[in-house]
Amino acid sequence: MSAIGLVIAIAVPISLVLFAFVIWGRKQQASNAKREQARLVKQKADDLLEALEFLILVDNHQEIQQVVLDRVEQLYERANSAMPKADKDAPAAQAFDVDEYRQKISQNQNLRKVFKSDRELRYGRRQLTRILKTLGPLAKGRVISETAMLEYRRYLRMTMLEREVDTYTAQGDVAGQRGDVLTASNYYKAAKKLLIEFDLQYPEKTERIRELAQRTAALYNSKDNVNPNDALSRALSKEEAAEASGQFGIPTDPSAQAKKKF
Repeated sequence: MSAIGLVIAIAVPISLVLFAFVIWGRKQQASNAKREQARLVKQKADDLLEALEFLILVDNHQEIQQVVLDRVEQLYERANSAMPKADKDAPAAQAFDVDEYRQKISQNQNLRKVFKSDRELRYGRRQLTRILKTLGPLAKGRVISETAMLEYRRYLRMTMLEREVDTYTAQGDVAGQRGDVLTASNYYKAAKKLLIEFDLQYPEKTERIRELAQRTAALYNSKDNVNPNDALSRALSKEEAAEASGQFGIPTDPSAQAKKKF
């Protein structure tokens, strides 16, 4: 065999192997890109689902919840379609059970009226903000009308305002009952501040501000007789008892909550 023939005999198999590696590398790169795209979409779906679960706990506006659920389902379907085929067929891949959440929405009755801490309130604000941000793209995509979007936004903002004011009022009542005047006054002041700074028309605003002022005055004047809101106080006590028994619907430490895997 000549020197040229020997070189060809060695070079050709090596070239084929290198070419195969290049093709394999490109396929892996494409698969990784699809996998990352699917991961990002799935994370968005996970976050929105977490927000929906919070909303189901605190409100029963089924129309809004169904719109959000449809969006969650769409995102999971998009994430699944973006996955490489090998990932779709993997045993760990689980389909999103939309019927489970439809049932939760239709049967939603026991609503959370108050929260046990400022941390839970911050968590609630974050989840409702996530839902509010979702409504804009839905209106642009004509999934909902512009009018419906504005109505939903108004409703959700007022819902969170009421939950916050009720929580601070209940916390103030509880503190007042145990004689902690300063803490009670601060809670009433926080509730009043929320109402004053709320920038949408809220029919009960004036009455609720007046009520909080009366509660604050009663703390420093034993002659005044402003009864605590027993329903809210009981709800707050119930939430604290649920926390002690580990039965909270909202995570005790939202920042450390493990995301659901679908």
